[in-house]
Amino acid sequence: MQPSKAGARRVTLRDIAREAGVSINTVSRALNGKPDVSEATRALVQAVAAQLDYRPNQVARGLRQQKTATLGVVLADLANPFFAEVAEGIERTAATEGYSIILANSEERQSREQQAVETLVERQVDGILITPTQRSEETIRYLMHRHVPCVLVARYFENLDVPAVVNDDREGSRLAVGHLVQRGHRDILYLNGPPYTSSARLRLQGYRDALEAAGIPFRPSMVINTDARSSGGYAAIQQALAAGIEFTAVACFSDYVGFGAIRALRQAKLRIPEDVAVIGYDDIDLAAIVEPALSTVHIAKTRLGQVAAHMLLGMIGRSAQERRHPGITVLPPQLVIREST
Repeated sequence: MQPSKAGARRVTLRDIAREAGVSINTVSRALNGKPDVSEATRALVQAVAAQLDYRPNQVARGLRQQKTATLGVVLADLANPFFAEVAEGIERTAATEGYSIILANSEERQSREQQAVETLVERQVDGILITPTQRSEETIRYLMHRHVPCVLVARYFENLDVPAVVNDDREGSRLAVGHLVQRGHRDILYLNGPPYTSSARLRLQGYRDALEAAGIPFRPSMVINTDARSSGGYAAIQQALAAGIEFTAVACFSDYVGFGAIRALRQAKLRIPEDVAVIGYDDIDLAAIVEPALSTVHIAKTRLGQVAAHMLLGMIGRSAQERRHPGITVLPPQLVIREST
């Protein structure tokens, strides 16, 4: 009995059956863990399969089971380390369950999101995890119409019955701004993300919650929307300074926005935190090593991906009628205080 060599033909169930002296059906049932095979026969078949270096044909198996053992993943901005960590959690969980992933980047563009999802559906992935751009509901409604199992990651639609895993963005922002209030700040500039996203709406509400709890009036002029990148934070601070807005602290939609804010403040010869305190959101790795180290709100990003992948895998294999709706899972945030506040 010789193991297969590189470049040799694929070992089949027939080869194992011949070497083991059993039927092809017995080999199949033994390798697939069926109960009606004796332990001795199962051990023999597994030993022969190992000696022949048998590799299951996943494509054929997928066709038989009407599955491809593949998950589609569409994230909003892979240049942002936040989404890279989410992807890591998804991939790790998928691999544990015998699934691979196909990863796509929408770059926060609706057209790329739609194209990516349609391509993944054509490739017959078993389900899709997606951080929607939220410029439109069209992509998600397309998946619902096609009965493709789908879980939203980090954002959700209030009016669509689609499962999701999100961070408690309202509470996280309330913690961040509440921390600034406790440090004695009352003129707190808020640099928000794109207002059409659920995360931006909720974080803005958390900002307002913290102000209200402290008896500080909400002023719309203290809120500037950004594109959630460092360039957006930089431009927003320049805009605020040019407009003569007085502030002693800046709360940011994301760490990236915070990095841009710090750069603009330094260019204006303002010291951090002596003149202006800055707090971010997400707690990406860079937040701990910038100068000064950025106070922020920690999101369990890898965990976010893991929970979403587990949720999707639990939906796969059931018909649309049988599929149990997992609802929305909300993960708790954690305040991380560093040097910038």
